[in-house]
Amino acid sequence: MKNIILVIILFFGFNLNAQTVLTLEQAKTTTLANNFGIKIAKNNVVVAQNQTDKSVNGYLPTVSANAGLNGNFGGSSQSFGNGGEASTANAFTWGGNATVNANYTVFDKRRDLTLEQLKESLNLSNLQLKQTIEQNLLQVYNGYFQVAQLSENVNALLEAISISRERLRRAQYQLDFGQGSGLNVLNAQVDIQRDSVNLLNTKMNLENAKRNLNVSMGRNTTEDFQVEIDSEIDESLNLESLIEQSKNENLALQVNRKNLAVNERNLQIIDAENKPTVSAGASYAFSYSDNPTGAFIDKSNSRGLAANVGVNWTIFDGSRDIRKQNAVINLTNQKLQINQLQQELERDIMNAWANYQNAIFVLQVEENAVETNRENFARTEEQIKVGRLTSIEFRQAQLNLLNAQTNLNNAKFDTKLREIQLLQLVGKLLSLIHISEPTRPRLIS
Repeated sequence: MKNIILVIILFFGFNLNAQTVLTLEQAKTTTLANNFGIKIAKNNVVVAQNQTDKSVNGYLPTVSANAGLNGNFGGSSQSFGNGGEASTANAFTWGGNATVNANYTVFDKRRDLTLEQLKESLNLSNLQLKQTIEQNLLQVYNGYFQVAQLSENVNALLEAISISRERLRRAQYQLDFGQGSGLNVLNAQVDIQRDSVNLLNTKMNLENAKRNLNVSMGRNTTEDFQVEIDSEIDESLNLESLIEQSKNENLALQVNRKNLAVNERNLQIIDAENKPTVSAGASYAFSYSDNPTGAFIDKSNSRGLAANVGVNWTIFDGSRDIRKQNAVINLTNQKLQINQLQQELERDIMNAWANYQNAIFVLQVEENAVETNRENFARTEEQIKVGRLTSIEFRQAQLNLLNAQTNLNNAKFDTKLREIQLLQLVGKLLSLIHISEPTRPRLIS
């Protein structure tokens, strides 16, 4: 049994030493580059950017060309008023034609407003991209701190196993020299087995958490790593300031406001239907025909340039007033939804702030508990060495210290996660990340 525990300790120690260190900044950078959801959102921005090009919104002329040949085999006859006649039989007639057309919309107010709406939609897509990045980074933060928490719990359990092994060695030594009982040895063996099982379970949870984090970052699930354990608390946060900042920086609010701006263009487009559209066109046509001998016209051809200007004006559309009324109602509902979201956001920030302050208090309590239990364990260890305490009392002191260390680890990272969730509500999670918008569309695969 001693050999099994030694193998477990050596295995964990070797793995921890062999792993590369993944910093939180590296995790964020990797997520921005590899996360599949972020890639999809970036491609959606490219599509929205393409839609704002004037070439797909009727600002360029259209040019078309067509040509054809025709043939006819048969006969014809004509009678003229002067008594003359012309006739052909079993004759072949053929001809051809070609035309080039160019058309251009000179003025269309709806076209201009539609382009402005598409530009607003592009801004909306950029906000949705930031929202996707925020959501994925929040998931990465959660995964990263979970790995950090479980790593510290593993370290605490390794320390507990080391203490249990020393206790087993001491009990066995006392039994060998007739100063102890076999019961103490059995109790020590049972406890070290329980500690080993706890270590294995915690290690399994740690490996699962690492795989989850790898998936969130968009990289291979088998990559192993250590994390930097940094649970420093930001003491500069202020509730009133956070609520005020959230009014302009919360991404959910920004997305809803931009949706409102996009739909306001719908109302303007309906109003623009009252205005005429002006278009212009030009064409060049050529035709040729070759008739058989005896036909009234032997050969003919024509060619010429033509131009036109047209105005289209919808004077009356019975559905326009209803559509406009519905658009106004939709805008009113959106404004109400924004007001509701602002109210709920303030509530959520206040709740998150209360949870954050409570977590800080719990963290301070757990820090004091660890110091107290560490001092108590040190004294217990001295007492058992001189035979003044039983192994059960020693074990209880050891468990108290282990539980205090585990509770402290949980409190540290729970506090940090609540801080991150608070910053996400405010809209500050992306404040240290620069998101560049490409000057030229580029698909990401």
